Amino acid sequence: MAELQIGILLLTAKQPCFRFEKKTGTITNEKMTEGPRSNNNTPNDSESGSGENYGDEEIGAFDAEFDTFPIVLAIFIIAVNLTVIILFIRHRTLRSVTNSFLVSLAGSDLLAGLCGIPATLYCSATHSFTTCAISNLTWRFISVSTVVHILLVSVDRYIAITHAMRYHNIVTRRAFFALISLAWFMAAFVSLIQLSWQVGRSEEAAETAEKFQKTYDLATFVLFFVIPLLVMAYIYIRIFSTVRYHEKRIWRFHSPSDQHFSAKGKEESHNYAQRKTVTIFLAMLVIFTVCWLPYFILSFQELNAQQTFDPPAWVLYVFYYYPRYFTSFLNPLMYIFRKRDFKELLPRLICKDGKARCESRANTTPTTIYSNEQCTTNC
Repeated sequence: MAELQIGILLLTAKQPCFRFEKKTGTITNEKMTEGPRSNNNTPNDSESGSGENYGDEEIGAFDAEFDTFPIVLAIFIIAVNLTVIILFIRHRTLRSVTNSFLVSLAGSDLLAGLCGIPATLYCSATHSFTTCAISNLTWRFISVSTVVHILLVSVDRYIAITHAMRYHNIVTRRAFFALISLAWFMAAFVSLIQLSWQVGRSEEAAETAEKFQKTYDLATFVLFFVIPLLVMAYIYIRIFSTVRYHEKRIWRFHSPSDQHFSAKGKEESHNYAQRKTVTIFLAMLVIFTVCWLPYFILSFQELNAQQTFDPPAWVLYVFYYYPRYFTSFLNPLMYIFRKRDFKELLPRLICKDGKARCESRANTTPTTIYSNEQCTTNC
């Protein structure tokens, strides 16, 4: 049991965490647990993993100044991601391959509200070894899962737009389930692999674990942040150039005469739908990059033990502690309120005052029903 506790301590020590000094208004770098109210006082010999008392400072279970916002955000994360999942389950018209990827991402984001934020807050308050390890593993899982899902959606749109005629032959149901299973397995494997070298009580074992952790941090940054961003940058450049090429062809080969007006209008509408859908996924990529880059940068600070980092408290909260949470909240908002098929079905879920009012609202806001072929490019 002691070996397990020391192993978990090594695991949680590899991610930067910070303690707020109320007298100075600054954050000090700590190598104990994840969370902005952590300190590095070593627990006494009677520790059992609960860690209520560390040195001379007693850590409170709740701090309204720091914990209220994450708690509220966790509630919203759970609500919006459940909304996506419920809409998908209730309406068969939403069950395209692209939307299936998004619902899988919503399931991953749901973990941020259910497990990630609560575990982080509990870790900051109590320094429980097990909870801090769960917090670390959960956020690593979410970061890998998010970038892999966004990559899959981007590839799906790339195939739909650049190889539209072959889309349904390439993106089959079997391929979809294989890719989704791979995404979840990869996220779980990458997060849990850290436990394999966090065993042992000796100083030599601790040094070995630290070396493994540094290599692991660098590898995950390159494999699940840098490379996916480069791949998706190429994908979106190709997508927008293809859409632009199609728009030029429309103007070149369609005269302004009445007999071609209808066909031209349909193709323009089709290209507009493509561009709008791709823009949503591009925005999700930008959100992920902006929200997670500070996390990776500050994680690399642990690679140099002599480096100091002492910013004002608000800087750390705004640019490190909170941004990680926002991806799990903003992702579902993007396709609930910006993606046409989800947006048009949302009023049916919100309306709870009887069929008459629902039907009245449905009549004033017509819903477009898409076939699988239309959803290839319009949804």
